[in-house]
Amino acid sequence: MVCCTETISKIVVIGLNIVFMVLGIAIMIPGIIMMTNIDFLGDNIKPLLENISFNGINLASISNNLPIIFIIVGAVILIIAALGVLGACCKLKTLLVIYAIIVMLLVLVQIVVLAFFFILRSMLDDTIKKEFVSQLTSGYKVDDLDKSDEVSSAFNYMFMSMECCGMNAVTSSTNDFDSTAWRSGTGSGKKIPKGCCKGVTEATYASYTNAACTDTANSGTYWPEGCYTKIMSSFGTILDTMGYISFIAVLIQILLVIFSFCLCCSYMTDIV
Repeated sequence: MVCCTETISKIVVIGLNIVFMVLGIAIMIPGIIMMTNIDFLGDNIKPLLENISFNGINLASISNNLPIIFIIVGAVILIIAALGVLGACCKLKTLLVIYAIIVMLLVLVQIVVLAFFFILRSMLDDTIKKEFVSQLTSGYKVDDLDKSDEVSSAFNYMFMSMECCGMNAVTSSTNDFDSTAWRSGTGSGKKIPKGCCKGVTEATYASYTNAACTDTANSGTYWPEGCYTKIMSSFGTILDTMGYISFIAVLIQILLVIFSFCLCCSYMTDIV
């Protein structure tokens, strides 16, 4: 018995697979962006990320592997969508059945992954921010870039390259640096490190002086935004976007399974 008309099913399967292919590309793009354009993934900041973990996995490992996973997942989606288009256009019933089964399995896996993702995402902000603040408090000791202390240098590179200061925004004379070893040592009498100052560069860092910035933190001389906000505005936004794209993809895949089997019903008399 024909489940629904061949023409309607064919149009839906081909049309949704084209949308699915676009989603595959949309998943690959954030992976490519993460590999090339996110400052906090730079090698100079990796020593800091190696000391910060979430559910037993350090952020350096996540930053290294997550972009690759996105690219692979996007490529797989493109290939699967191409199978669906080929099966629908060429009336290949067997290929459509295989395609529908693969998509059903993907839907089940993605539902589990999405549930896990949204649970972890709700925990991410609070947990990771506490880890960053803890590392700053316990590990920030010197204001330089020579990597004699890798964690301190990583923080300084972060402040300078991401144009931010501390983990929480610097809005008054008290800030995240108050409890650091740097403030009780070589940074005694200062408010913020040089990396927070506007205009400092890697080339001028060692000789840079600006008392209005480092000693009194005058407004307009430093980057007031906290680095965690900067991090989440890039990395966090990408994660959220990926979650929503994946949710839309699951809905599309459910429709694809339904209409693929409908199309198979209309091809019952075809010989593959």
